[in-house]
Amino acid sequence: MKHTDQENEKKAFISKQEKRITEFFKYNVPTFKSITFSGNQTFPTGSVSIDGYINHDKKLAFSATISPAAGEKNFEFQGGETDALGKLYRKDMKSVSEIEKINKSKSNGSSGQY
Repeated sequence: MKHTDQENEKKAFISKQEKRITEFFKYNVPTFKSITFSGNQTFPTGSVSIDGYINHDKKLAFSATISPAAGEKNFEFQGGETDALGKLYRKDMKSVSEIEKINKSKSNGSSGQY
C-alpha cells in the first residue's frame, strides 16, 4: 500500500510541475505553440528531471530540474535546453512565480492574457 501512495504522490508532483513548465514556456518563448513531455527521472539525491520539447520539434528540447534537497518545492527556472531553444527566449525572462504574479495582477484588472 505504501508503494502505491508514493507512486500517486510522485504522479501528482510531476503533473503539477508539468503545468508549471508549460506556463514557463508559454510566457518566455514568444513562438510557443505546444509542449511534449518525453520522460522524467528521480535521482538518488531526490532531484527530479522532466524532459520534453516544444512545438513538435525535438531540436527545441529541454530538461527541467526541481531539487527538493536545495529547498525547491516547485519548478521555477532551472534546467537545460538545446541551443536552438535557448535562442527563442524573451530577453526579459521570468520565473514561474513571477509569471503567476503577473497573471494574477492582470486577472484582477484586465483579461488575464499576456
